[in-house]
Amino acid sequence: MKIGWRTIKTALGAVIAMVLAYELHLSYWATAGIITILSVQNTTRYSFTVAGLRILATVLAFVIAILSFWLLGFNPWAFGLFLLLFIPVAMQLRLQEGIVVSSVLVTHFLLQKSYSWHWLVNEFNLMLIGVGVALIFNLFMPSLLAQIKGFQQETEAQLQQILLQMAQQLAGTPDVPTWQHLGALLTVIRKGNEWANRQRDNQLLIENDFYHSYFEMRRNQYEMLRQMQSNLDQITLSLKESAAIHELLTQAAANSANPQKIKHLQKSVAKLQTRFDQGPLPTNRAEFESRAHLYLFLLDFETMLTLADDFYAKVILMEK
Repeated sequence: MKIGWRTIKTALGAVIAMVLAYELHLSYWATAGIITILSVQNTTRYSFTVAGLRILATVLAFVIAILSFWLLGFNPWAFGLFLLLFIPVAMQLRLQEGIVVSSVLVTHFLLQKSYSWHWLVNEFNLMLIGVGVALIFNLFMPSLLAQIKGFQQETEAQLQQILLQMAQQLAGTPDVPTWQHLGALLTVIRKGNEWANRQRDNQLLIENDFYHSYFEMRRNQYEMLRQMQSNLDQITLSLKESAAIHELLTQAAANSANPQKIKHLQKSVAKLQTRFDQGPLPTNRAEFESRAHLYLFLLDFETMLTLADDFYAKVILMEK
């Protein structure tokens, strides 16, 4: 049995919250521990969001509870009226994160048959202790950089494989499984982006969008690669330009993360496009269609390189 970091934080936080509430002589002190359990989140930023929403929901719940108990007295019907009013209002104000916890606190008014200032302070302090302890524990999050870099390396490997397979298909190799690798590439990009977002949300004082931007760039490149493969599948003839594009794809596979090489590739693509424009016209329909698909393939390849170049230019600018 493996005990995770979040489980440890939750258990220890609940104990500390209950001890604090008990030492402060608060009634229903165990509730502080329950609130802590419900408030420990996966990311630091989200835990602050949840804490704020629950505090606001508690204030709203107390106002509606006082009105309900004043109208109907301290009985289950009054609590039912409270829920009937509180839940839709909280949902409308997007305070749904605080509905359950606030409702539990309101039941203490019902049990004590009082909403005096003493009980209002008691319940609000339980909420503050519960979310406060959870916030402190949520400041300590393990770094996810090792996992993110693993996804980055896998993305680079998949991208390299796809470009090499496209080069092989241009050279006449049949049945190249590029589409399967494209699916694998999309999967690893999505996973990497999810972990990058979690890492970013655990950094309150440091704004670092490098990995998020990286996986977004690769996601956009994936769309270009899909279009490139679609056009590649439509090419039925061997064209003289194919050899030059084969060489460019091979170079791109070896240098997909090298900003200087990417600029060199962009210049090579521009020269090849000029060759296309100045070349002789097709002599038959089959040649025309193959040349058209190859030209579209080259345009998408250029866009893919531009996406990478723009990303690395932004990174270099941020480092200065």
